Amino acid sequence: MSTGANFDVMRDLLDHELLDCNGVACGMVDDVELDLGKSPRLVALLVGPGAWQWRLPALVRLLVRAVAGTQRVRVPFEEVAQISEVIRLRSTATHLGLGIVDRRVGRWLGKVGHV
Repeated sequence: MSTGANFDVMRDLLDHELLDCNGVACGMVDDVELDLGKSPRLVALLVGPGAWQWRLPALVRLLVRAVAGTQRVRVPFEEVAQISEVIRLRSTATHLGLGIVDRRVGRWLGKVGHV
């Protein structure tokens, strides 16, 4: 499915993996930003713990914030190149600010594995 076709936001976007222009996995779509003006439209994809923590009970939310932080990255919808089983982006993860926590955790796990 290309971005020009009609699609269901819940089924075709939320919880789908994001791949940057180089095919690097860089997160999941956690929420979306809509413009509900005269002609409603999808404005951005929201990625990261800050985009989904509001769905959690307050006590759990505090724990998740302590562990995962509150980072939320806003990916303008214009950056979406293709919508299919995965969401393919036009730019690199680094350029969009995606995958920062994943890279940090990966470095930490690499250090732990060498202890």
